[in-house]
Amino acid sequence: MIESMGFDAAVEVGIAAFCAGEEPPSDEEVWGRLTGAGVEPWLAERLLIFLPMAYTRRLLPDVQYPDGLVVPSGRVNLSAEPVFVAALGRAQSADRGEVGRIAVRSSEFNAINNALNAGSELSDLMLSETALAKDLEPVEQGDGGIPSPRAVFEDFLRGHGVRLDGETRVDAKLLVHPAPAGVVMAQVDFAVSHPALATPWLVESFAAHGATWRDAIGGAVNRFKLGALHPIVEGLLHPGAAPDQVERERYEHPSGAFELVLGAQINLFTDRSVPSAGPLLDRLMEALRAEPLTRKVHGLRLFIAYHDGQLQTNEVLLDGEQWSGGEAVVADSQAPLPDGRVAVRIFGLLVPVDNA
Repeated sequence: MIESMGFDAAVEVGIAAFCAGEEPPSDEEVWGRLTGAGVEPWLAERLLIFLPMAYTRRLLPDVQYPDGLVVPSGRVNLSAEPVFVAALGRAQSADRGEVGRIAVRSSEFNAINNALNAGSELSDLMLSETALAKDLEPVEQGDGGIPSPRAVFEDFLRGHGVRLDGETRVDAKLLVHPAPAGVVMAQVDFAVSHPALATPWLVESFAAHGATWRDAIGGAVNRFKLGALHPIVEGLLHPGAAPDQVERERYEHPSGAFELVLGAQINLFTDRSVPSAGPLLDRLMEALRAEPLTRKVHGLRLFIAYHDGQLQTNEVLLDGEQWSGGEAVVADSQAPLPDGRVAVRIFGLLVPVDNA
């Protein structure tokens, strides 16, 4: 099968365009949601046509489907269209709401429904190829306005000399969130699996908004690159590949010594200078001595947000799970700024010291 991973994010954007709103949107509304957020016409057209076809195959798998479309200039081979391949793969994990909203839009679904009403059995149906009134827009170079976070993540890692083999597995998935008109909101979950980790997967999520999907996804990717990429590379995947991009300090724990490998502090929602969260981090590390730690690599993430000095968000995760002891430390700490909105995010890895 041809490579389709480059359109994983595009398919998620297409699904969101079909599923937004209380009522099913028209094709014109779906088109406007896509192209209005920077999706290039050739990709928007394929999402509009291919997603309903893929979801019909997911909903009614017993029917025999053709592998092509008829267009004025000839025939389109669906298995050679990476957007269709990506849509078909994603449809296999679709929930009932997605299937109900998207599958019923396809002409193939209508043809099947008509045949069933005429007395046919699903297993006996063999559909003919759908005919389009005009040729598909030619595929252009690039991502069509929707970068693939996974492809970008893999490029980052290869640039640091990380080998993506059977021992190291990575993923990056786009989650689309509702946003006001004229704005799109992208959350990207970056995931790493490695034998040295204390948990099967280490997941770090970053979000950003923008007028286009390129802006929003790019913002989330840049925040990941700033705050989490280098600790993951330097502390887990390829030590020595990014030594000047992290801070290191030895940490003594009852289970043995660790090295704390920290990324940059990310400050959000303000243009003002924000004090270092180092003193708060020191108190968190002191409290962590009361928690059992295995001799594996552990992830630690702090995200706190304040408004006019009042704590609004208190999230301290240890190995991806809420750490109540850490949140108690945050709740007993002062805001980094006395007024206005401000948020602070820090990510690091606790790496066992071999001679501990």
